[in-house]
Amino acid sequence: MEHLLCFQVILSNGERLWPASIFPDRDEIMPLEDLQMVRELLERDGKVIISVISYDVQGERLQDHRQVFAKDELSMIQGPIPSFPPYGISVNEVFGLSEAARLWGIEGGGATIRKALERGEFSPSEIRKSDGILLVTFSGMQRRYNAVMKNQWMEIHTYFVQEEAILEEPENLHRSHNNSLSTIARRHRKASEI
Repeated sequence: MEHLLCFQVILSNGERLWPASIFPDRDEIMPLEDLQMVRELLERDGKVIISVISYDVQGERLQDHRQVFAKDELSMIQGPIPSFPPYGISVNEVFGLSEAARLWGIEGGGATIRKALERGEFSPSEIRKSDGILLVTFSGMQRRYNAVMKNQWMEIHTYFVQEEAILEEPENLHRSHNNSLSTIARRHRKASEI
């Protein structure tokens, strides 16, 4: 199945934008595909255009929502991350609620996801019941909770905008507990789990 490479953006106010494409302020045609390019652009121009892709309940792509963001409005950018559209999924992109909670590190397990379902936080194309077992899609979990599963968080390149630092070598973080980027990464991961 085809997937798009997108970014997950956490704004300074804590809002999460997913799946997002990032463009230079002066060129809305070619999205940036590399985190280093995003960093250089923000440090040079101080702003970018972020386009968020949204889908309706049938899985049809809606019009992109684009907005200019100044550097001080951005907290963290992760990616590129594979984004799967909410239609035409494979069996490998569907999880039981307990499995999804474990993979995304959600406290309260499958019950937390079940409560989100009851509150209407998933669309009909993202969750269904099969022989009494609730199943949730990868794209639904990315949209509702986090674009990155818990075990992959340190593997995805992350740009901490205000600290002007890119986390690119996660293996070094595991060796050094005093590393300031490790502290930043933990703080931002907790903030993005809201």
